[in-house]
Amino acid sequence: MNTTATMLAHMAPCRDTTPEQLAQLIDMHLGELREKKPNWTLAASTVAGRGVFATRDIVAGELIFRERALVVGPTARKGQLSTCVCCHRLLPTQGFLCKQRCTLPVCAACSGSVTHRAECEHFRRWQPKDADAEEEQVNPLSLRILTAVRVFHLGKEQRHLVDAMQANAERGFRQEIIKAAQCFRNFPTTDKPFMDQLFRIVGVLNTNAFEAPCRTDGRETLLRGLFPLTAIMNHECTPNASHYFDNGRLAIVRAARDIPKGGEITTTYTKILWGNLTRGIFLKMTKHFMCDCTRCNDNTENGTYLSALFCREQGCRGLVIPVQTRTLQPDWRCLSCENVFPHSKMARYQDFALNTINNRINSCSVPDMIHFINDLCPRFCPPSNYVLIEAKLNVIWRMTRFDTDQYTTEEVAHKDRYREDILAILHKLGAGECTLKKLITEEIQ
Repeated sequence: MNTTATMLAHMAPCRDTTPEQLAQLIDMHLGELREKKPNWTLAASTVAGRGVFATRDIVAGELIFRERALVVGPTARKGQLSTCVCCHRLLPTQGFLCKQRCTLPVCAACSGSVTHRAECEHFRRWQPKDADAEEEQVNPLSLRILTAVRVFHLGKEQRHLVDAMQANAERGFRQEIIKAAQCFRNFPTTDKPFMDQLFRIVGVLNTNAFEAPCRTDGRETLLRGLFPLTAIMNHECTPNASHYFDNGRLAIVRAARDIPKGGEITTTYTKILWGNLTRGIFLKMTKHFMCDCTRCNDNTENGTYLSALFCREQGCRGLVIPVQTRTLQPDWRCLSCENVFPHSKMARYQDFALNTINNRINSCSVPDMIHFINDLCPRFCPPSNYVLIEAKLNVIWRMTRFDTDQYTTEEVAHKDRYREDILAILHKLGAGECTLKKLITEEIQ
């Protein structure tokens, strides 16, 4: 029952699926979560092949759909390796690997579960090299492909839905599989049908999967989840819909702004507060397209100046912003002295600001972060720059999610001011009732 042939059974390619066939697969996937008269439908899109469209006028804040994850697995990120792959609880420092020697981290309660049994047999059949290691350790390279392995154990229609989804043919995806294969003694690398299907699945996951937060026993873990309908929505840098996740396994999509009947329902593939250039690089490198939305064609981004840096000319502290909007290496111009600077120079300043702030985020306490934001950042970074906004978000997040009673009145006041700064930017962008707004105003816990 666990041979490669069995794993490939009923996985006939359906990559030329019509919108009507895809809609049927999505309906089966949604099950009882599908509304009798949904306010959305799937149709051909001029943006990217197919998309989600409003069947009637939808008002801001209205629920569009809810969707359970088709498959969920670990992100295999550093710092996320010591949680059970099934229930996501934090594991002890010793004895945390499966007793059956599949080398997956799993708690005692889940080790004999139906969920874990199939993947455990899978990994043991491939003979993990780490199974004989004297010291227990989790290999992130093999852990990363667990989500793909779980796809093989889905039902027939569910596997058809995975195969119907778009996947970028990224060379790095194949490298991911090759590196994972090297963790096993008996990985079926010579089985071409299996390897082709695995490559396809990994491509689908890397193109469409989301990182969804899951809270278990008061601790937050990021899961890697495939939500097909949510993934079908096309990108806009300031989208008219917004999604969030309920404990890592349920996606909830609501209208951020009013959406007219027939309008395409859009989401964002990037962080909404990133600057134009950062979003453009991310989309080009990971999604293989350049966005041409109104925001991307405005180098001030509705007057938010999220990409702005300080001018480096002596005696000038004006804001410098990219001149061109449709290139990843634009010239930059100071709005005060009007000097023009090459992208290579400004990119070094941006990288310096990004690295400096990220290092502080990863190492500083909340009081130290507040001091850094208020007293040190203004020396090298304009208050509008997105990396400083990220630092403010980090303070808000830590103060509202963890140890909320330990902060002084003054620190809480700084947090509230940061929140107002970010809400003002979201308003300028026209982000409406987006998820980030709801998160920082604590409408979503």
